[in-house]
Amino acid sequence: MISRRQKFRTKNGMGWTAAVPGQMSERFIAFAQECWRPTVDLGCAYGVAAIPAGAIAVDLEMSHLAALPTGMARVVGRFPELAFRAGSLGAVHASNVLHFLTGEELEEGVQRMGDWLAPGGKVFVQASTPYQRPFAGFVPEFKQRVGAGERWPGWVAETRLITGYRRLHQYPASIHLLDEEVLRRLFRGWEIEYCGYYRRHGLPASLYLDGRESVGLIARRS
Repeated sequence: MISRRQKFRTKNGMGWTAAVPGQMSERFIAFAQECWRPTVDLGCAYGVAAIPAGAIAVDLEMSHLAALPTGMARVVGRFPELAFRAGSLGAVHASNVLHFLTGEELEEGVQRMGDWLAPGGKVFVQASTPYQRPFAGFVPEFKQRVGAGERWPGWVAETRLITGYRRLHQYPASIHLLDEEVLRRLFRGWEIEYCGYYRRHGLPASLYLDGRESVGLIARRS
């Protein structure tokens, strides 16, 4: 039996992936299994969500894609620098992807996903927030930025400057810690079915803070 605590290091230095799908990934899988249009899993790693969803697997790392089952559709590339035919997709899954992007890349990415999706298609997002134990010291600054009306309050150009976490090597050099308000703003104009904080399945206990360690969103293209 696979443990929810089990995780695997990725081969491109972009952190780790859990052995079980998180809550947003579970909902993507359920939707994709009933969807007659193609679906896409961005940053699929070892296919924890892409395999059961039957999704097109997208990742930066070719060795991740090579390890997937024979016959799965796969694309090597970095989001948002991807191209899918307009209106061709039923769903896009982005779990632990958006917090690697700058604000400008996030805006471009949301626009691209909207272009790719057919009417009624959905986006399933999961991202890291400031409310993880390694970033507890950053929370007061984050709140100050929010209060000052900064557009991207969670953008950190040098991750090492806001945490002394012993496993800092598992984090990107720069990180965009997202919150519910930023996600809602990014998807303004979409039909938002869910947006909120939670502690996702597979999260190491060393990251526990107050139950808001992850933020998720499900949005429908009208």
